[in-house]
Amino acid sequence: MARIEKSSLRITTMIVVFPLIVLLLYGLLTHMFFFFAQHGELHEELQKYEKTLMDAQKDSLREKVENLVQFIRYYDGRSSEKIKEDVKNIVNVTANIANNLYAKYHDHMSEAKLKEVIKSALRKIKFEGDIGYLFLLDLNGTLLVHVDNEMVGKNIMHIQDIKGKFILKEFNRVLRAYGEGFVDYYWYIVSEDRRKMYYKISFVKMLNFYDWYVGAGEYLKYMRRFVQDDILKYIKANARFKHGYFFIFNSENQLLFHPLESLEKRDVLTLQQVGFSSDEKYLSYTQYVPEYDWFITANKDLAEIHASINAKKESSVAKEGEHRKTSLYLLLFTWLISIGLSLYLSMIINRKLKSYEEQLQDANEKLVFQSRQALIGELFSMIAHQWRQPINKVASILALLRYRLGHQKISYSEIDQRCQEVEESVEFMSETIDDFRTFYQPKEASEWVDLQALIEKSIQFLEASIRKKDLVLEIDLEPIKFRLYSNEFLQVMINLIKNAVDAVDFRGRIAVSLYQKEGKIYVVVEDNGRGIDATILEKVFDPYFTTKENSMGLGLYMTKMIIQKHMNGEIHARNLPQGGVRFTIILRLEDAK
Repeated sequence: MARIEKSSLRITTMIVVFPLIVLLLYGLLTHMFFFFAQHGELHEELQKYEKTLMDAQKDSLREKVENLVQFIRYYDGRSSEKIKEDVKNIVNVTANIANNLYAKYHDHMSEAKLKEVIKSALRKIKFEGDIGYLFLLDLNGTLLVHVDNEMVGKNIMHIQDIKGKFILKEFNRVLRAYGEGFVDYYWYIVSEDRRKMYYKISFVKMLNFYDWYVGAGEYLKYMRRFVQDDILKYIKANARFKHGYFFIFNSENQLLFHPLESLEKRDVLTLQQVGFSSDEKYLSYTQYVPEYDWFITANKDLAEIHASINAKKESSVAKEGEHRKTSLYLLLFTWLISIGLSLYLSMIINRKLKSYEEQLQDANEKLVFQSRQALIGELFSMIAHQWRQPINKVASILALLRYRLGHQKISYSEIDQRCQEVEESVEFMSETIDDFRTFYQPKEASEWVDLQALIEKSIQFLEASIRKKDLVLEIDLEPIKFRLYSNEFLQVMINLIKNAVDAVDFRGRIAVSLYQKEGKIYVVVEDNGRGIDATILEKVFDPYFTTKENSMGLGLYMTKMIIQKHMNGEIHARNLPQGGVRFTIILRLEDAK
C-alpha cells in the first residue's frame, strides 16, 4: 500500500509538468518533421530530376549501342548470305562442268578413264580468295576428291563431328530429298591443327551420273573475316556523337578501335563490363557481340548533365530557406497552443487519475481480502488434515489407558510409554501450527532460499490429501538456491500441487521436478488427470475464473502475480498428449543476482 501511495504521489507531481513537456516536444517535433519533410521533398525532387536525366542518357546510350549491334548483325547476316550464295554458285558451276564432261565422253571412253578425267578436271578448279575448297563423294561415303590427299579414297560414312552429327548421312538425306542443299556441321581446317573442329556451312549437289555429288563450304570464322573490315570502317565513320563516341575491345583486352589518340584509364575499366558503368565524368554502356568477340561501348561526357543538376540544386537551396522560415513561425505558434492545452489537460488528467486510483485501490483491497480469506480457508483445511491422525491416536491411547486402569492391568512403564506417545502427537500438532503460522507471515525482504527444501515442505503440507487419494508422487528435485520470498514461493507450490491433487482420481499420478538448464530454473508440476478444456486453457490465470465448486478462482491468478511481480518469472500451462496438465515455472538465474 505504501508503495502505491508513493507511486501515486510521484505521478501526481509529474502530471502538471508532463503534459506541458509533451506538448512542447510535440511542437518541436512537428517543426522538425515539417522541416525535414520539406528538406526530404526537395532532396527527393532533386534526386528524381537527376535520375530522370541519367535515365534519359542511359536510354540514349543503350539505344545507340543496340542500333549499332543490330546493324552489325544485319550486315553480317547479309554478307554471310552473299558468301553462301557464292559457294552455291561455285558448286553449280562445278556440277555443270562435271555433267558436261560426262555427257561429252561417256560414249567414247571407258568408265574408269572417264572417272579419272572428271576427277582430274575437278582437282584443277581453284577458288578465288578463302571461300573454301571443293570435294567430291559418292553416296556410299567414299571421298573421291578433297584438298586433304590423306582422306582421298577412304570411306568416311560413319565419321561424326564434335556434336555427334553423322556428316555424310546428313549430306545423303538432303540430296535424296532435294537433290541439293546446305548442311552445317563442324570440321577441321586442313592447314591447322586437325584435332580442332570449327563450324562450317557447305552446299552439296547431286551429279547426273555414278551416284556422285559435289560440294564446297566455308568456315564461319573465315566468312566473318570478310565483313569485319567493312563494319569497322562504318563504325569509324560514325564513331562520334554529341558529347560522346564509340570504341571497341575484344575478350583478350585488345583495343580494336578508339577515336581518340590515346586510351584513357577509365576506358580500360569498362573492358568486358557488360551493361552500364559510370564515374564523376563519364557514363558508359557496353554490349557484347559474341559473333565477333567484340565489346562495343558508347561513352558519354556528363559535364552538361552535372551543370544542369547544379543549377537545380541552387534553386532547391533557395526554396529550402523559404520553407525553413515558414516552419519557424509554425513552431512558435504551436508552442503557444501547447502551453494553453497543457494547463487544461493537466487539470482533467489529474482528476481522472485520482478517481482511477481510488477505484484501483478499492478493487485491490477487495482482491487481496478475498485471496486471504481463501488462503485462510485452505490453511484451516490443511491443518485439519494434519491434525486428524494425531488426534485419533491420542484418543486411542486415552481409551486404552482408561480400559487398563479400570481393570488394573497396566504397569508404570506402560503408562510412561503411552504418555510419551501422547506428547509426540501433541508436539507434532504444535509443529504443524508453527509451520502454517510461519507460512502465513509475510517477509519484508527476499532472501536466498533452498528451492528443494521449500518444495518438499509444500508437499508435506499436502501429505494428508495425497495419502487420502493414495496418489503416486514422483519427485525429482535438484539442489538449487534462488533469491525470493520463501512464503510466497511456498504459497505458489501449494496452489499448484493442490490443484494437481484435486484434478486426479484415486491412485492417480503427480510429478514434481526442479532442474536448471541454460541459465534458467524450471519448476514443473504435472498430473495425469482430466486435463483442461482447450477453449478455456488461456483463461485459467484470470481472476475469479474457476471450474471448481466452492472456489473463488483466485489461486492461479495469485500464483501468476507472485511469479511475475516478485520473481520476474513466467508460468505456463498446457495439456499433455497422454492426458493431464503440466504447469511450468521459469525463473532466470540472472534475476536473482
